Amino acid sequence: MIDLHCHILHGLDDGAKNLDEAAEMVKMAEKDGITKIVATPHLFRGDFTPDDLSIIEKKLEELRYVLKKNSIGVEIIKGAEVHISHNLIDEIRKNRDYLVLNGSTYIILELPAGHVFSGVKELLFELLSEGMRPIIAHPERNYVFMRNHGLLYELVQAGALTQANSGSFNGLYGRRVEEAACRFLELNLTHFIGSDSHNPRTSPMWLSQAAKKVEDRMGQEVASALVNDNPHAILEDEEPIYHPDPIDPQKNGKAFKIKIPKVFRR
Repeated sequence: MIDLHCHILHGLDDGAKNLDEAAEMVKMAEKDGITKIVATPHLFRGDFTPDDLSIIEKKLEELRYVLKKNSIGVEIIKGAEVHISHNLIDEIRKNRDYLVLNGSTYIILELPAGHVFSGVKELLFELLSEGMRPIIAHPERNYVFMRNHGLLYELVQAGALTQANSGSFNGLYGRRVEEAACRFLELNLTHFIGSDSHNPRTSPMWLSQAAKKVEDRMGQEVASALVNDNPHAILEDEEPIYHPDPIDPQKNGKAFKIKIPKVFRR
């Protein structure tokens, strides 16, 4: 399996605190059957953007050295989780190589948990015009998408892809998020599963467990596509293998009402 979204690099954001913790996370991933991890530190979110993005390369090499020294056979690949900001297009033009996944045209975008800003569709079109393919991170954890499936459907129809968190299928974030993750899956609005793991204690990898949940609902081919085939295609800068037409929730005939909790916790 390939973990497309993981905060594995030490000392960059709220992910791994040090090399020991990062290595422990990689060992957990290897035990779960993961062969590749895309390192996706937060960028342009609060204080999580270093002045010099080349530090990402340094952290990558430090972790790769430790893994090789300890005969841990998991490949660490460069990427980022890019928080939507007002000057995102300018940042992409200046720092594209640090913002995309493995030098591809794909970029993981993070929206605030409780908000989808009004210009998101225009930003999507701008990204597409720049030759970028946006992947929306964990929409099942966003209050707006949880309430309004139609908005996510419109963005996918327009060219966006989405990545669900493995923990969302396992109840890590609560029943409401789990329900939303399953609903998006049934509407063909999910293209990848990533761990979004931040540390070895509170957000373990669990890709295999999530894949089993998907297999039970959608079949083995879909499950394999979300954790194997599609991530592999993206890292090769190719079209995802599993990319079915999204289902319009307004025409699906299934109502989905959700009460959003007052406090949202990671």
